[in-house]
Amino acid sequence: MSEFEPTATDDYTADEYGADPTDGFAADDSTTYDDTYSEDTYSDDDVYSATADTDLDGDGVMETVTYDTNGDGVTDTWESDMNNDGWIDTTVTDVDGNGVAESGMLDTDLDGDLDTVLTDTDQDGWANVVEADTDNDGFIDEIATDADGDGTYESVETV
Repeated sequence: MSEFEPTATDDYTADEYGADPTDGFAADDSTTYDDTYSEDTYSDDDVYSATADTDLDGDGVMETVTYDTNGDGVTDTWESDMNNDGWIDTTVTDVDGNGVAESGMLDTDLDGDLDTVLTDTDQDGWANVVEADTDNDGFIDEIATDADGDGTYESVETV
């Protein structure tokens, strides 16, 4: 088989040049591979690789970036910290007694749909995950600290 020299952008399929770029990957017959090359010459002996990303929640962003598998806008890491202690919870509970552990996803109203539990510390209707001031004290949580416990935040306290 002869070598080929692709132009700036070439579409190719497995039948055109003998190499099968889909080896090891799930693809259908309509898959077209689009690669951009420099002025190098490529032959059938060249190795092609690909990575397979997935978009489980259909939000258009690959899970390798978002890690929000159910698409509710809250990352999987936040959803797996049910007691809001900063650590991923590994204990599972069977709340409704059906023999299936809820693992942080509950059906509190028993309507058959799983409910995502979001912590709202200050009960203002905004979940902690989207709020910068979770205790509603007027200070952003990352800078609102009262290390000595005197009731005055160090960011405004004078010594």
